[in-house]
Amino acid sequence: MKLVIHMGLHKTGSTSFQNFLYLNKKTLLDFGVIYPDIDQDAKSHWMIPYQLLRNNWGYLEDYFKRALSVAKQQNANTILISAEGFEIMLTESFRVSRFENLLISLGFIEIHWECVLRKQWDSFNSLYAEMSKHKICLNYASAGEEIINFGEISMGNNGFRYRFAFDYDSYIEKFLKEIIGSFTAISFEKFIASDFIGKELLYKHIDFVEDKKNFWESELNLVKEMQNIRRDDNTIEIDYLANFLGISMTNDFFEKNQSTFIPIIQNRLGMIDFVSKNLKKRFMERFPQTSNFL
Repeated sequence: MKLVIHMGLHKTGSTSFQNFLYLNKKTLLDFGVIYPDIDQDAKSHWMIPYQLLRNNWGYLEDYFKRALSVAKQQNANTILISAEGFEIMLTESFRVSRFENLLISLGFIEIHWECVLRKQWDSFNSLYAEMSKHKICLNYASAGEEIINFGEISMGNNGFRYRFAFDYDSYIEKFLKEIIGSFTAISFEKFIASDFIGKELLYKHIDFVEDKKNFWESELNLVKEMQNIRRDDNTIEIDYLANFLGISMTNDFFEKNQSTFIPIIQNRLGMIDFVSKNLKKRFMERFPQTSNFL
């Protein structure tokens, strides 16, 4: 049995790819690829890295035993899982060896890690916008400085811990020393370039030439638009203000307090505008190319 792990990274089109996989589970199964359920309504396998972080090996063993059993019953030869949270395996690669050994002991013969990398400056700005929705408090300039100085950024809230790699090559080199399986890096631009997001990755793991041809000729439910689109700057800063205050920022509450809130938001936007040009220049110096692994 082959296991393919799509590990994001965050803000690289993963949500759109997962939507496609979820909508086309039956067609994928016809061609030997199973996209296993993990929760009643979940389209990604976020629970797996979540449990990995908590060293919940009993959960992981039970889940993959069930996935293997279902795959064998359905005559599938490939299990494909996808979660942005697998990014933690780059920054905490000491977890990989035990995870892969568990998978091999259960019966997986091949393990393929597929990682999508986005230009660091674009990734930073997209991530800054995204984290405002997760009750996180971030300062734009400080977050950028952390990435430049340490090659990563970490944060946490409500029992969740996030750790994002930016010095990709440094972390990939450590990751490669830990894994038994294969590793492939794909550029974000290439990942989203086809008629649907993630086509190249999926094409690679449908085993037979004739199956590849027939799959693309099937009646597929395509997700042509990017999901989880970045919101406008004003909304992002309103959310960061709400996160800092620990409140739910309803429209009514904002309007009643806009004389207080608007100057704060304008100040944050002004500071971002003030530092962004120099910060971008330093990002380009720190990360002159996305990765040598592309």
